[in-house]
Amino acid sequence: MTLVVRSSTYPVPPERLFAFHQNVENLARISPPVPRFTLLSAPTPTRAGDRQEFTLGVGPLRVRWTAHVTRFEEGRLLEDVQERGPFRRWRHQHRVAPAPGGSRLTDAVAFRAIPTPAGEFLEWLLVAPGIHAMFAWRHWKTRQALKA
Repeated sequence: MTLVVRSSTYPVPPERLFAFHQNVENLARISPPVPRFTLLSAPTPTRAGDRQEFTLGVGPLRVRWTAHVTRFEEGRLLEDVQERGPFRRWRHQHRVAPAPGGSRLTDAVAFRAIPTPAGEFLEWLLVAPGIHAMFAWRHWKTRQALKA
């Protein structure tokens, strides 16, 4: 599996940062404009066992995505696994921890998109840069939203 990790610090208490990510409606606020993210259904606040349904796409090309929240540790960890979507496997962890002056958010995604012997190299070359860019955008937008 290919792994992408992004960490950022925020000048807010860990409880506030975690609560922000526990509200699935904030995902639309922090998602990049491309691919367009549309939340279809999800309970909020997010808890273990929840299912989240949304679409991603560009123009008329859309893919439906269903994520299952498989792990939840109050104030520390949210983990979702793709049940339906564009990847063969997708596991995403949002980790929140105290940090000097506030808190640290670490997003880690382990994924498999190309099921070939060269798949991990091709994912690193073709898919991982887009995921890195998405998390850079999300972390920047999270910082803006928490300032408001």
